[in-house]
Amino acid sequence: MNSSDFYSALENLPGTYQFAVDGNTIVGKHTGRSSVRGSSLNPVTALAYRQTGSVYGSNKRETLRAGRALGLTREFTNHVYNATTGVSNRGNTQVVRGKIRCALGV
Repeated sequence: MNSSDFYSALENLPGTYQFAVDGNTIVGKHTGRSSVRGSSLNPVTALAYRQTGSVYGSNKRETLRAGRALGLTREFTNHVYNATTGVSNRGNTQVVRGKIRCALGV
């Protein structure tokens, strides 16, 4: 999966995934009937759960595992993690955050 496939897959997530911006972070929750209901998700772990069925945490190590399961590069997964956690607001992080927000409609 490349970056454009990732953004298009985010656009096609069902309505049971609800994302919001909380301060500088992008946080999601699953409201349907599943094992991740109510737990905090980031876009990578939400998409990995949707496509693989495996549950991943929302910390950096688990996000990298989820990205690897999706076939994303480590570098791109790091950019997405930094963008969703609000590490900085400069350069590529700002661009990725904008693309994620646009894809999720937040």
